[in-house]
Amino acid sequence: MGDRIPMTGTLAIFSDIHANLPALRAVLADMEERGITGRLCLGDVVGYGASPAACVELLRDAGIPCLKGNHDAAVTHGIEAGGLMKRMWDWTEEQLDAEQRTWLAELPLVFDQPGFQAVHAMLPVPEDWNYVLNASDADVHLGFQTRPLCFIGHTHFPAFWLEGEDGSLDTEITQKVSPERKQLVNVGSVGQPRDGDRRACYLIYDEAAGEVRWRRVSYDIASAQNAIEDAGLPLFFAERLAMGK
Repeated sequence: MGDRIPMTGTLAIFSDIHANLPALRAVLADMEERGITGRLCLGDVVGYGASPAACVELLRDAGIPCLKGNHDAAVTHGIEAGGLMKRMWDWTEEQLDAEQRTWLAELPLVFDQPGFQAVHAMLPVPEDWNYVLNASDADVHLGFQTRPLCFIGHTHFPAFWLEGEDGSLDTEITQKVSPERKQLVNVGSVGQPRDGDRRACYLIYDEAAGEVRWRRVSYDIASAQNAIEDAGLPLFFAERLAMGK
């Protein structure tokens, strides 16, 4: 399902923006600098950060195809939560107008393209919002892939799972993709990395070369933190941006 995604030799794939407008602007500028016009967002546009409406509008204005993440679902369909999460989701919903909430609510869960699949969370039931955290999880997911290649988000950790391997391959280098074995590629997080590198992360898929490589982009973290504090959101959401965890 999902619209056909225009390919121009390379495709920038990104996920987990989490209402972090400075980070989103930085990665989009980096894509533009590299002449990458094919772009795909794997969801979690909102949540945690202080600029949900602005991030939604930036993606809509750019016409970037987008999947639904669990935070997008939480503010439009309702997900039971308490404490900091409920406070944050209630605040986020208040910042969005009816049209923006409808846009998030109607986002698809899966993109099936001729050369790959894309999903926010783990197959076979992405709306259960399960995580691919290890090789065992990846094996389950890979068993339900209908294409050799699938892109995923949700964990905020870049990863490259190859069918039959016991662990994720190195994401600090360019990795080759092949139709011979199934591969599951986590593109990392734009707005809230959790792998110890606080820079925004996204993936470049070069279809012609059969390669994927991760890009790290510096952005104005202090600005994103100040916006969270000014909005009265829990300071923990701001503090973790500087730690990349």
